[in-house]
Amino acid sequence: MRDRETIDAELRRIALARRSIHRQGGQPSSREVDELLDELLAHSAGQAVPDQAASQETAAAATPRRHGGALHRAGLLAALPLSLIAVAAAAVMIFFVHQRDSTAPATEPAPSAAPPKAAAPKPPAPRIEMADMAFIAALKHEGVPVPSQDYVMKQGHAVCDFLAQQHNFADAIGFVQRSSIWNAEQSAEVTAGAIVAYCPQSQATAADLTGPAYQNTLSDLQAIEGKLQGIEGDLQGIQRDLDNIPGHR
Repeated sequence: MRDRETIDAELRRIALARRSIHRQGGQPSSREVDELLDELLAHSAGQAVPDQAASQETAAAATPRRHGGALHRAGLLAALPLSLIAVAAAAVMIFFVHQRDSTAPATEPAPSAAPPKAAAPKPPAPRIEMADMAFIAALKHEGVPVPSQDYVMKQGHAVCDFLAQQHNFADAIGFVQRSSIWNAEQSAEVTAGAIVAYCPQSQATAADLTGPAYQNTLSDLQAIEGKLQGIEGDLQGIQRDLDNIPGHR
C-alpha cells in the first residue's frame, strides 16, 4: 500500500488531470479517485488495502464496496454545503432573535408612572375687606401694636358684640383691655376703630362717644378708608384694561 504522501501527490495529479478534461469538454473517470480515497481512508483507520494484483473475484467483490464508499463520500460531500447553510441560517436566526429580544424593551412603551396624587387644596386665607384694612391701618397710624391681622380683626368684632349687649363706650374699652395685650389708651383706640369699621350702628346707642380717642380714630379711619377706596378704583380700572387685551385671561 502506498504511503500518505504518495496518495496525496497522486490525488493532486488526478485533480489537475480531471480539471483539464473538464476544460476540454470530456468526462473524467472517478475510478482512480475512488481507489486513492479508499487508500487514504485505510491509512486513517489503520487498515490494509488489498493489492491491485489480487484475484478478479476479490476485485469484483470489492467493487460494490468501493462504489458504496464512493457514494457514501459523495453523500457526505453533497451534504456538507447544506449543513453549512443550515448552520449559517441557524446562526442568523439566533442573531436576529437575540437582537429582537434586546431591542424589545426599548420599543415597548414604558409603563406610565402612576399620576401624582393631587395635593389637598390649602384652605384660602381669610379675605381682608376694605374695612379690615382701614381698621388695621388706622391702629398702626396711632401706634397701636398689631400682633397679626386676625388678632386685631377678632378683637374688633368682639367690641361690636360687647356693644350689642352693653351700650357704653367706656365699658367696651375696659373689656378690650382685659381681654387683649393693649393698655387703656390703646384699648380706647381699638374700641373706637372697631365701632367705625364694623358696627357704625353702635354710634347711635352709645352715649359717651364724644371723647378724644373716638374722634381721633374716627378721623383716621375716614381718611384711610377714602384712600383705600381710591386704590380699589384704580385696581378695578387696571383689571378692565387687562381684560380688553387680546389673549389675556
